[in-house]
Parts: sequence; structure tokens; C-alpha cells
Amino acid sequence: MKDNAALIILGMHRSGTSLLTGLLGQVGVRMGRSLYAPQKGVNEKGFWEHEDIVDTHDELLLHLRSQWDDLLPLKDKWWEDEAVQPYVARLQSFVKRDFSEAAVWALKDPRMCRLLPLWIPIFEVRQIRPVFICMNRNPFEVIASLQKRDRFSREKALVLWLSHTLSAESYSRGRSRIFIDFDQVVADPVRVLQTIEQETGIAFPISVNQANEKIGRFVSPDLRHHKVDKTSAGAIRYEQGLEGMAYELYSALSEKAAESGGPHSGNLNERIDSIAADFASYQKKWNPELIEQIRYLNQEHADYRIKFFRIYRSLSWLLVKPFWLIEKVLRKY
Repeated sequence: MKDNAALIILGMHRSGTSLLTGLLGQVGVRMGRSLYAPQKGVNEKGFWEHEDIVDTHDELLLHLRSQWDDLLPLKDKWWEDEAVQPYVARLQSFVKRDFSEAAVWALKDPRMCRLLPLWIPIFEVRQIRPVFICMNRNPFEVIASLQKRDRFSREKALVLWLSHTLSAESYSRGRSRIFIDFDQVVADPVRVLQTIEQETGIAFPISVNQANEKIGRFVSPDLRHHKVDKTSAGAIRYEQGLEGMAYELYSALSEKAAESGGPHSGNLNERIDSIAADFASYQKKWNPELIEQIRYLNQEHADYRIKFFRIYRSLSWLLVKPFWLIEKVLRKY
């Protein structure tokens, strides 16, 4: 039977997942027929995200009365809801359309950190061999990036990093996976790609040696806009609260990346479970009025966005869309 392997890139927004996925593109890994365009000042070299799949993820989150930057956890066993199944069918159709003939392909969307349980049956039904690549970047660099791009508070950025990172680790545990540090990708991208090949047993369509020059041009120092000095960061002891949890989780995942699933991985899992328990306890202490307000805003946002998606896919919109695009171009002149 022909091998159909999927490299699933897991990591919080601004964690370097775009950089890693773009590197995979340099060695011929398939990404799909339509990707989101690069955005100046955010991701100049591309997001490397499958448009149809990410849009479906967004719609699914709206159905769940959530969104990518929601502070509240999704309800238990949400993926078993009958109303979720049409989204599963849609995702399956995109996988069949774009990747059924690919020996190796990649999928990157930070939303997958929370939505991974939806994908496991898809991989099984399609007889796809998934390998999860967990990206680990210093959370305080991620926070600085989110504060600049999205104007998030430090506390909100910390909650989002912890929830995404803990979900990705939990859902991928016990499955074929490797941990990659963002610093490794920036410092030695060739070595990172070689490690992925060795650890996964996957041969890239274009050899790493053959793509060496392209890889060097793709990774440049100016891609890194936020850097926390490790010496000073290590000297600061985050002893409690969100910062302490984030620092401890980052440290544990850094050890996982260094060990590549070595003999101490069990101890690291216990450390991560302890952090997850602390984070769950922190969330349970939230003010009920605050939670009610977040849910109300999520509901309002979901109602608005769902209406937008319905209009966007309606026949009347499809008929007028070409004229709207022409008018948009003319306005530039």
C-alpha cells in the first residue's frame, strides 16, 4: 500500500510554526492547492496554511461558540457532537482532494492544538500516518509578538499560550511525535530537517542537501522580531502564577526536544501533568461574572460571523463578487 504520511505542525500562534512549515515546503512537502498569502510585518514569507481547512476550523469554532483567541476551554467531548460531523466530512473531502496521492504532506494551523481530537478519526479512515511536530518557543517571545500584533494583555497571551501548548501535548501524547525548538530552526534549519527525516522515517521529495541553498535563503535573521535573552530569562525565577507555569512548561518541552523521547520522558510527562493541573485550578478560580461575559461576547461574535459565512457562500454574493473586486481595484487608482 502506498505510504501517505502527514506532518502535523502543532504550536501556538507566533511560535515559529510558519517558519518550520515553510522549510518543509523547500524540500517538496505538499501543503495543498491554496494557501493564505504572506502578510507584510506579520509573516513576510507566508503562513503556509491551507485556506479551506483553516476556514473550516474557524467555522467549527464559531459553531462551538468559540474562536481562536478564546480564553475559555471547549466543552468536554465536543468532537462527539452530531452537529460537528458535517465539518469532519468537509475536512475529509479537502484531504482526499489535495493529499490522497501525496507520499508526504504537511498541515499547519495553530487551531489544531485545540481541535486535534477531530482529526484522529480522519487519519484513521483515510489510512494516513500522522506524525506530530510540536514547536516549542520561549513563551515570553510569543507573548511579546501577540502584544504587538493583536494588542493582547500579557495575561491573555499567557493563558492562550498555556492552553494551546498543554492541549497539543496532551492530545498528541502516546502518538508518533517529535519536539522541535524554535531556536534550533533559526540556528540550524538543515539539521532540523535532517532530524525530522531521521525521527519519522520519512524521505522528503527533495533531499535536504539538494535544497540546501533554498533553505539558507528562506531562513534569515530578520525573521525573528522578538528575542528573550536566555541568560537573563533563566536568572528570573517565575515562582508562581501564569508566568511560573509558562516557564516550567517551556523548560520541560525544551528537555523533550533535547532528549527526543529519551529515557526521562516519563518524568517530564509527570511535570507537564502537574503544570496542567495547576493551570486547570487557576481557571476554576475565575470570577463567574467574567466567564458569563466572555460567553456572551463569544455568542455575539459567533452569530455575526456565522451570518457572514452564509452570505459569503450565497449565490447572490458569488454573482456580485467579481464586480466588488473590480470596484476595489479601481478605488486604488
